[in-house]
Amino acid sequence: MPNEKEAEYESPEDTPGFAWRVSLTIIVFFALTAFLVVWLFFYANAFTLYQNLAVLLAAILIFLGIMGSAWAHWGIKYGKKFEKC
Repeated sequence: MPNEKEAEYESPEDTPGFAWRVSLTIIVFFALTAFLVVWLFFYANAFTLYQNLAVLLAAILIFLGIMGSAWAHWGIKYGKKFEKC
């Protein structure tokens, strides 16, 4: 009989920690979008094209860093169980 830690989950949504990661993803995505809109409308004119590209790249890298750090542990722990999904 499997103990609670080895329980089989029917879908990824049933796993612990899934809901807050999805919420974080949505919040950070909209925060990135809001930042880019504000940047482009109010601050971008004062910088060159290359500086604006650097800001865009930095914002995307920060987004990916937050998403990677949030989802890496979940993916390592539960990813194999849901390969067929």
